[in-house]
Amino acid sequence: MPSPIPHGPYAGFGLSYWLDFERPRFGPLEGDISADVAIVGAGISGVKLAHYLGKLGVRSVVLEGGVVGDGASGRNQGSMNHGTSIGYTECINQVGRENARALWNLGLENQRLAVAMINELGVKCSYEALGFVFMARSDEPGFEEEDRGYRSDAVLLNADGFHAEYLSADDLRADGQHPLFVGGLRIPSDSQFHSGRYVAGMAQSVARAGHARIFDETRVLALDPDGPNAVRVTTSRGVVRAARAFLLTNALVPQFVPGLARGILGERGQVLVTEPLSQRPCRGSYGAAMAWWREIPEPDGRWRLLFGGGRKRDEPDSLFRAFDEKGAANPEMESEGFSASDAHQRRLDAQFHLLFPQLKSARVTHRWGGLQGFTADSLPVIGEFDPKRRIHGMAAFCGRGNAYTDVGAQYLAGKVAGVAGSVEKQFEPVIRECLTPGRGSANW
Repeated sequence: MPSPIPHGPYAGFGLSYWLDFERPRFGPLEGDISADVAIVGAGISGVKLAHYLGKLGVRSVVLEGGVVGDGASGRNQGSMNHGTSIGYTECINQVGRENARALWNLGLENQRLAVAMINELGVKCSYEALGFVFMARSDEPGFEEEDRGYRSDAVLLNADGFHAEYLSADDLRADGQHPLFVGGLRIPSDSQFHSGRYVAGMAQSVARAGHARIFDETRVLALDPDGPNAVRVTTSRGVVRAARAFLLTNALVPQFVPGLARGILGERGQVLVTEPLSQRPCRGSYGAAMAWWREIPEPDGRWRLLFGGGRKRDEPDSLFRAFDEKGAANPEMESEGFSASDAHQRRLDAQFHLLFPQLKSARVTHRWGGLQGFTADSLPVIGEFDPKRRIHGMAAFCGRGNAYTDVGAQYLAGKVAGVAGSVEKQFEPVIRECLTPGRGSANW
């Protein structure tokens, strides 16, 4: 993945706070090699898949166009939700109550697996379960209906065995939130972590254990059949021949598998982080229309505020198609999708100054952009992408990437190795029914 290209009045920014540390380097591929499995993308999903494959005795090669974590994995909120990106009531209306309950339990299994991996590998990533609060704001159209949805979600989630709490406007005021917010839903078990150290720490452990060979600065150019039982992965540094390939590049997946272009839409997100603050700005993660935020602890006891948002799907600076009008791969998905849009930054600043007027004079130390993948039904795709080319993967996490990375990786690894893990045993029906690649409900 190319480096961000800061421009306009925000020149000098572009580095994600999560990537602003001395990251491990693994070196590029040098020449042609063979492997059991080739994994394209060394983000959280790719590294986790290499880990689960290695535990099952399957050795892999992980190919990253930039440096481990450069993509969406290092450009997010650093939160781990265990629900879908649509509310529980809406999810029930969309897929039925049994499937909705299974999808939420799938997210809880993901969280269990993630914590187990952090502990097993000794990854130092500041993991902490401080909860997530979703809020309705009175300056957005339809806020009354959104507020009613949170009330309904709280009732249904608790009835189905999950822990959720409806928060009134008074509750939110007591929590220090802006008067614009009229109601919300708290999920206490959602968690926060340092996403850059998370993916870098996992990559180091996976490589050290011999589960995978990881190559930085090795851009994948093409994936083609190599006889009936293999795939040829052509890169900028050589060719990898493998029995299977896994594509874990999220919004960029359709550029390798055009058949998924209708079902995966690329959208830019943008984020800023303040200088260290003497007062803690919030506790946990929060999200509402046009804005989401969380605090970041500093080693010296101070706090930063991470603030993202300002994205509008109907704005041309937010939306990226995989292919241009001539059918060629759209290069702007990377060159612009992972950079900062001036118009988007202005919208983001307006939201920041509105919701945190007390921090208007705080210096912003980091700004960056990142590309996300969305389906029309707000559910990810996990499984077989292209049977003829022996390509599998997961993508389109719809703003809830870390709700599915572990369960998706364990599920895919088990399918390759022929070993059913906890995910396949418990959740095979809902994965097949709701998360299958190419399903009609995903298409825009």
